[in-house]
Amino acid sequence: MTAPTYRSGVVDSMIGTVADSLLRESGITSPTQSETDEVRSLAATIVRETIDTLAGPRDNFAHNNLVDVTDLVASDPETASVDQIREVAIALRGLLDLRERLVGGDRG
Repeated sequence: MTAPTYRSGVVDSMIGTVADSLLRESGITSPTQSETDEVRSLAATIVRETIDTLAGPRDNFAHNNLVDVTDLVASDPETASVDQIREVAIALRGLLDLRERLVGGDRG
């Protein structure tokens, strides 16, 4: 069983990045398919919960709106409004802050 691919390329990319980071942090260099699926499932949960937290209460409209705006800014930035870019930047800042809290990142 392979983990699902999400309709949003941006969200799927975020999940892939988190999964790669989890594997790297755990020291697994040659994961089995089962390990890969398990880590991807955990990464999907982390990303989904983070997006839900940033978007507010578990509200499909807010979540879908954030995903749609992120896709627009990533794929066609010249048509995005300043408010849409700001919304994505705030969400990204939240993800980066979360990463710093989880891994104690050093910015330098």
